[in-house]
Order: sequence, then C-alpha cells, then structure tokens
Amino acid sequence: MMFPLLVVLLVFLTGGVFFAATGLITPFADATKAAAKAAADTVATAPLAPDSNAVAQAATPEELQAAVAGETLFKGNCAQCHAVNEVVVGPALGGLHMRRPVAWLIPWIKNSSKVVASGDEYAVKIFNQYQKQQMPSFQLSDQEITSILAYLKTESGAMARASTVALN
Repeated sequence: MMFPLLVVLLVFLTGGVFFAATGLITPFADATKAAAKAAADTVATAPLAPDSNAVAQAATPEELQAAVAGETLFKGNCAQCHAVNEVVVGPALGGLHMRRPVAWLIPWIKNSSKVVASGDEYAVKIFNQYQKQQMPSFQLSDQEITSILAYLKTESGAMARASTVALN
C-alpha cells in the first residue's frame, strides 16, 4: 500500500522539478512577490539619515520588485565581470544611473561592440580604458535590462546611505 503512494509522490516531485527548471511553472512566484513587497515595505519605512540622497526614498513598490528581479539577473549575467563597488574585469557599476541614460545603456548591454563601432565617444573611451576587452552581447529584453539597472540604482542608494551613517 505504501509503495504506490511513494511512486506517485516521486512522479509529482520529478515533474515539478522538471517544469520549474524549464520555466513552465514558477513554484515560488507568490513567495518572491511577497518577499519583494516585504522588502519594499521595509525600505519605505526605514529611517534614513536626513542628509542622505537615498534612492529608496522615492522608490515605489514596483521599482523595488524590479530591483529584486534585477538582482537575480545581475548575478546570473553581470557579476562575473562587474561588481557594484569594485572594478573586476569591467568597471564598478555603482552610480551607473547617474553616468549614462537608460537609452544609451540598453543598446550597450545588448551589444557593446556595435556601440563602440558606431564611434560613440564614451563607448570608445570605456573600451580603451579596459584594455579593449569586449563585453559579451546579451540577449536580454529591455525590461530585464531595466530591472538590472533598478537593482544597481537600489544598491547605489544603499551604499550612499551606509556611508552617510558611517560618517555620522
């Protein structure tokens, strides 16, 4: 009697793992949304230093949800060569939202070689500054790139708040 139940349970677990791995189902989607909402609520109500230029003060729950998604995308696509605060293979990306507009960043992230080949002055400068090391092209949607940028903006704001608190 117990053996058939174990077989059925094993089949369901195996199927669930398969469908989750292929992206056909997202078993923790509700938990992720709940965690993002909790993070948004925490950041929205957290006390900030009065002289801090914290990005999170103006962040909406939607922006914070995008940042949560962007963190995963950043770790899976960007973290091999970039960090928020440190130069790795490529430049540190903290404060990127203040250096370049999104309209420039999206084509750069999708295909930096094309932007360099176009003669864009800033693109050529970065390319030369990092020993003509080409950033790989990414097949990310504009929304995914925007999520990564939201994550970087949030991290930049967190670093600004931390440094302000450390100075006080």
